[in-house]
Amino acid sequence: DHVRCCAQILRSRRVDEVWLTPCGPRPDKPNLETPTLKRWAMCEIAVNSALPPTAKVRVCDVDVNRERAYFTYDLLTHLNKTRGDTHEFSFVIGTDWLTKETNIREWESDVGGKRVVTGHKLIEEFDFLVLKRPGHPAYGELSDYGPRFSYLDVDGDSTKFIEGAGSSTDVRNCLKDTHDYDAVAGLVPAAVLAFMRRHRLYIGPAETRIARASSGL
Repeated sequence: DHVRCCAQILRSRRVDEVWLTPCGPRPDKPNLETPTLKRWAMCEIAVNSALPPTAKVRVCDVDVNRERAYFTYDLLTHLNKTRGDTHEFSFVIGTDWLTKETNIREWESDVGGKRVVTGHKLIEEFDFLVLKRPGHPAYGELSDYGPRFSYLDVDGDSTKFIEGAGSSTDVRNCLKDTHDYDAVAGLVPAAVLAFMRRHRLYIGPAETRIARASSGL
């Protein structure tokens, strides 16, 4: 569903290119056990198998070799510092993050090994493009979050934007519950599912039978 989201974001004509950025290890998500490199590989497979080569979707590897994922503000400022001469970055966020309990202004960064609140700077310095998530309406008005928040639509018509859940968590939970890759067939691109099967991702290693030949000696 992330690939569909990428296609829809491009269709909105609000951006020239979409960057998918698999996050590195996150202390707040201890269950995220699949190595970043494998998740990056699945993103590459999904994009290259489901979208035409002309689609302006890039899989960013900035977090692949990091011991810890960038915080959101740190990531965007890093991309601005390294690519800002040719790119202007926005942040895509789902309405499931725009809740009464979530205060983006309190999001933090890593400054010299210390956690420092930079959410207010994130809101002030970057545009937020908001994806509507079914069952997760935004709490209040977008203007309540800041002047740089706007819904993604197509030619100014939100009804043309095809909504979707976009939740990889649902896929992982299904595999954890069923231990059956066929249970998520059709929910992820077939090539990605084949990669997951080969590497036994999200289910665990299979029992292996080793054949031993007898020499008769």
